Amino acid sequence: MNVHGRVALCGALSRQSAGGSPDAGPVGDPLALIGKRITLRGFRVSDHFDLAPEFGRRLRAWLADGSIVYDETVLDGLDSAPAALLGLIRGAYTGKVVVRLAR
Repeated sequence: MNVHGRVALCGALSRQSAGGSPDAGPVGDPLALIGKRITLRGFRVSDHFDLAPEFGRRLRAWLADGSIVYDETVLDGLDSAPAALLGLIRGAYTGKVVVRLAR
């Protein structure tokens, strides 16, 4: 990090995989953070609900023009749902997990 760097902290969903207990977090050597006067600030999506319409427009444009790509795992059939949920909890997938019910 540069002097006076800023770090945005998010990711509360990752705690679910850890059984609700805190993870190691981003602070390796607090002395380095103090020395560089680093700012750590947490945020939640609810802090920015007023920006949701603009974000929706921008996201749709980025998806349409290929600026953003995403991973998804698609599993077929309702019978796949329990395994999909367990895999999701265990971190077996990257990106979105979809259980497709009909083709």
